[in-house]
Amino acid sequence: MKKLSLVLLFVSILCSPVTSYAQEQNIEESDPAFVMIDVLLYRPVSLAVTVAGTAVFVALTPLTALASIPAPHDALAKTSKILVLAPAAYTFLRPIGNRDFPYYPPGYQHKTTPSLSDNPTLQPSSPLQ
Repeated sequence: MKKLSLVLLFVSILCSPVTSYAQEQNIEESDPAFVMIDVLLYRPVSLAVTVAGTAVFVALTPLTALASIPAPHDALAKTSKILVLAPAAYTFLRPIGNRDFPYYPPGYQHKTTPSLSDNPTLQPSSPLQ
């Protein structure tokens, strides 16, 4: 029995430093004043911006649909992301007291659009060729 308790003590001593290798949790205490400003000022203003952006998006939809006809066909998606989705995510998805702008939900991967130099098929053709 004494040998078993000595082995258990030795194993527990060896396993105790393992907890220090655990991933550190990022717990940030929000400033109570900022939380109040966020709830009373930022959220209502961002809700108004979301509504105004949606109205502008609806008004511009025919023009952006025409702009989506030629390649790369993403004018409507870009316009909706800028005018509707970004303000809505900031208003409704952002945790209270979070100061990140623009707010990207967890798991969101920011995609960049290819430039002309990245894709040879997007290069303008020369009239001399």
